[in-house]
Amino acid sequence: MSNLFKILYIENRYRIKYWHSVSHLSEYDKLREKKKCFVFLAADYGNLGDVAITHAQEKFLKENYPEFEIIDVPISKTLSHLKALRQISSPNDIITVVGGGNMSDLYYDIEILRQMVVKAFPKNKVILFPQTMFFSSSLGGKYLYRKAKRTYLRHNNLTITARERWSYHAMKSMISICKLVPDIVMSLDKREPTTERKGITLCLRDDVESDLSKDFKDVLGTEVSKKFSVAFYDTHIGRCGLSLDNRLNELNKIWAQFRSSEWVITDRLHGMIFAFITATPCIVLPNNNYKIEGCYSWIKDCGYIYFIDELNISKLTTLLSRKVRTIDFETVHNILKNQVDDIIK
Repeated sequence: MSNLFKILYIENRYRIKYWHSVSHLSEYDKLREKKKCFVFLAADYGNLGDVAITHAQEKFLKENYPEFEIIDVPISKTLSHLKALRQISSPNDIITVVGGGNMSDLYYDIEILRQMVVKAFPKNKVILFPQTMFFSSSLGGKYLYRKAKRTYLRHNNLTITARERWSYHAMKSMISICKLVPDIVMSLDKREPTTERKGITLCLRDDVESDLSKDFKDVLGTEVSKKFSVAFYDTHIGRCGLSLDNRLNELNKIWAQFRSSEWVITDRLHGMIFAFITATPCIVLPNNNYKIEGCYSWIKDCGYIYFIDELNISKLTTLLSRKVRTIDFETVHNILKNQVDDIIK
């Protein structure tokens, strides 16, 4: 089955589910008269990069809209609760959609949900937090791109943001009014001054975005284990239905793991970003798209994150033997915080 038929099937299925969903949920009655800021597609599944985006986005919104009630709408409930949330919303409420790397036909189910949210609130201010956008040249990619362009152009109060330059230029060709801002997780500070560091954490993908062969991973693990103790910790923990407390607990665990490491080696975008926000020396390997390299440009001057654009074990082990001379988190982080504020300006 081509991806076009899959997209059409899911699109139709979601439309039917929406129309059969309830228009009233008593749990939301108490919010009717309050000023509300919704966070749709909130990550309640095991991708800790997306969970961190959700956490950082909600923290950012609480700081910048203190008079608003921040409403976390998990992705698992977005479709079934959308109609009921429309009923208790007012035109003065703010609608936000979680950022990430899913504005594409690779994750077409999430893109379809995002478009449904934007359509559901035509009179509200809608903010799409920083995204990587990539629509393929397949029939499904072309179809979903046209649908996205039509949906986003029709909304009169939409802020759309990109987290790296490739996506920014792609979005500009879709809708002229868009912004280039860092991934929202870069606004966090998760350092702890007394952390003792030991060993290396390998944080490597095992999915469609990986550009590393099994042989490369095996050789890498063998080489680094000659001089360091090695721990393995992926940013995807393979669980669903995470509560807010579960999400924060899982984030604190991986941040503690990074803070206890001398080095992190990763091909995960948020492996790199978690290293940045915990001030952990990190070697970043490429994946099969541009989002890591694009987001690296925001933090390349911090002095402790190294991006290797070729899979070279010798170059990697040479870097590990060097002493990190500079860790300039504050300067880079302050610049990023100011740039992130552009999302709501």
